[in-house]
Amino acid sequence: MVKEVALTILKGLSISHVSLPIKIFEPRSTLERIVDLWSFATLYLKKAGQTDDPIERMKLLVCFTISSIYVCTSQLKPFNPLLGETMQGQFEDGTNYYLEHTSHHPPVANFLIEDVDGNYTMHGYLEVTGKMGTNSLTSGLRGPCNIVFKDGQHIRFGFPFYKLGGTLYGERAIEVLGSNTYEDLSNNRKAVIVF
Repeated sequence: MVKEVALTILKGLSISHVSLPIKIFEPRSTLERIVDLWSFATLYLKKAGQTDDPIERMKLLVCFTISSIYVCTSQLKPFNPLLGETMQGQFEDGTNYYLEHTSHHPPVANFLIEDVDGNYTMHGYLEVTGKMGTNSLTSGLRGPCNIVFKDGQHIRFGFPFYKLGGTLYGERAIEVLGSNTYEDLSNNRKAVIVF
């Protein structure tokens, strides 16, 4: 496997081109893992959609993305979906979500979430990225996520990146990297969370 990773890197390709042993996979697809990011939508996004205060909405959106760290931190890799594979479902409050795997290399999923009460919609795409280090793997989801509230407030944001250390030797540890930026495009405000 180390040889395959080295050849992939020498060819200038991303780590997503490497075939990995089955024992490191979880029995779900990337689309299902992306839905995990939204586990707290019924709490934080629901409240954000019910308030008229743009600052309070921004705070609740930050809480929503930070809460995904708790749910999505895992050492197992989800399977890549088939090109064109879709997933749709409902959260417990009736809010609908839709995803489609729209690119295989790089792996990209487009999504739409529609609040059952019509207070917000969230849409965008997420590209799975990965980079192998000497003894670590850095991975994350890159892409613009947009949430638009019923009064027109539009916020663009992303999700953090993760580093799994100790992939070849030493103790395994997962840490959150970099920063998360939230841009309120309607009110010309910005929030940045540094990890």
